[in-house]
Amino acid sequence: MRVGLLIIVAFWCLPVSSQTLEIMGSDEGFLPFYYGDTLNKGILVEVINEFSLEAGITAGFRPMPRKRQAWALEKGQANAVFANPLWMPLPSRMHAVGPVLTWRDRLFAQPGRQPASFDDLDGSICLRKWFVYSDQLERRIGTNLARHDSYNAQQMLGMFLNKRCDYAVMNEMEFRFLAKLVEVDPNFYSTELIDAEWPVYLGILKTEAALIEAAEAFFATHTVDAEAMLPKLPPPDRHISIQPDK
Repeated sequence: MRVGLLIIVAFWCLPVSSQTLEIMGSDEGFLPFYYGDTLNKGILVEVINEFSLEAGITAGFRPMPRKRQAWALEKGQANAVFANPLWMPLPSRMHAVGPVLTWRDRLFAQPGRQPASFDDLDGSICLRKWFVYSDQLERRIGTNLARHDSYNAQQMLGMFLNKRCDYAVMNEMEFRFLAKLVEVDPNFYSTELIDAEWPVYLGILKTEAALIEAAEAFFATHTVDAEAMLPKLPPPDRHISIQPDK
């Protein structure tokens, strides 16, 4: 019996195998791309589930604080991450598959405000604390725009819907998903102005040749239709409390 227990412990301590795609995700989640207490819901989760079935490879998400992601790769606790190649942990050791989808930060405005360009912005704007925004937006802050910081997307949307700011910049899928949860029409606030846009790739450690080959084959023919997937996504495990003004 003791020998059996030792064998089980030994296997449990082994690093991620080359037949397992272990994707790190922020332990806070990233609506609507991956979320849930175990990161088992979201657009990218459903895509990876499909990849797992088609390729016959075990795959899943592992919650991991951003500051520990490089450590997790080095210690064999994970071998992949979704990100832009410029911001991947250990970028020189990662192979980028994709792009898988496009990340787009859109400007949302209160009804009656439809600016034609960022130079038209005046009033107040809700943004994420510590986030970096485009030069065209940063130039307006402090002169034409008063900045109101939020600590997460839910807080920002609550501030915006309660008219504490005239504008907000959020990932457009995140805004649409949260708006759906509180039964608000996101098109009512959408503008044509994009603050930032970049491709998102699946980064896999270069040592994982079999996983890279399988992922390249899958994403060469698979298109992620985030817009079509959004209405079918389940709600988060934790209640989202946003009370817009009526």
